[in-house]
Amino acid sequence: MSKTFNSIGTMSGTSFDGIDVSLATTDGEDVFHNHYNLYEKFNNELKNNLKKLKNSIKNPEDLIEIKKTKLFIETEDKVTNLHIKLIKELILKSKNEVNLIGFHGITLFHDAKKQFTYQLGNTEKLSKELKIPIVYNFRQNDLKHGGQGAPLAPVFHEFILQQLKNKNLDAVVNIGGISNISYIQNDKLFATDIGPGNCLLDEWSKIFFNIDYDKDGEKSLTSKPDLIVANNYIDRFSFNENTSYDFNDFSISEFRSLEKDVGLATLSYITANLILTFLNEKKINKILISGGGRKNKAIMNYLKDRAFDIDEFNYDGDFIESQAFAYLAARSANKLPITFPDTTGVANPMSGGEIKKA
Repeated sequence: MSKTFNSIGTMSGTSFDGIDVSLATTDGEDVFHNHYNLYEKFNNELKNNLKKLKNSIKNPEDLIEIKKTKLFIETEDKVTNLHIKLIKELILKSKNEVNLIGFHGITLFHDAKKQFTYQLGNTEKLSKELKIPIVYNFRQNDLKHGGQGAPLAPVFHEFILQQLKNKNLDAVVNIGGISNISYIQNDKLFATDIGPGNCLLDEWSKIFFNIDYDKDGEKSLTSKPDLIVANNYIDRFSFNENTSYDFNDFSISEFRSLEKDVGLATLSYITANLILTFLNEKKINKILISGGGRKNKAIMNYLKDRAFDIDEFNYDGDFIESQAFAYLAARSANKLPITFPDTTGVANPMSGGEIKKA
């Protein structure tokens, strides 16, 4: 029988917007009760420094020198300290003793072909300050055994779909920087990245509107998309195998000839219609949407009656990934698999995560 933990999960995505943390009671299988969620936004300096570090790493060898730089040392320290601050806030809120932390860190480099991934964050300092077992480095074991090392949330998405099985929902789509999907067919769990989610939209918003993102999709709704440009882009995607994308796989360069309003509308159309194309190819009907993209009314309008905001089912769509890492930490501690052949392409169901004892 699996042990139940009061587990804190952390997540900071590659959009570098901030840190999500969630506290839940879970055994990583059938038990999951979320108690609290917290978010802290990164200031512009920290966000820019993270982007500089990420953009300076082109291969695993680059890390050796970059880790010696003042920029790396100071940035890692700030990120680690923010995690410690938020985790301590959750511990103070908890009525019960917190006995496990699932620490994802911030992905600065991920290359499945080279079987290498690197997440920023000082686990030594976390362990010393918090004195609670830390589960970290969730992706490496999957990469080592031939998987993509991503996505990791599908087994938690499967749990959510099982809890809502009377609602006839087929999948969970997370629209973060990248859109990814977890779906069940013939009692098997599948997952893959689909394509750009918010990453191109956010970049366009920053360059042409000087805003971090298109709040609620308001600006995207003011124009019609260029369907020729959009469909030419969508036609280049293939959904025949497990795929893991990084922001650097996509560029706004080919859309720069568009007027700024049309460009934003076109990118929203692309995000939504890549999802619809995938659903139609795989014969998936109704889906739950989590992540920031669910708040973009332009995207949700295109998805229409195929998609439902996960918030409608008593889940907080802003914290699904941090909740997932609370769940995954418990799975790791209970020596249960966290990745599977049809989620990451790994050869066999695979455990993951290293545990640093307190």
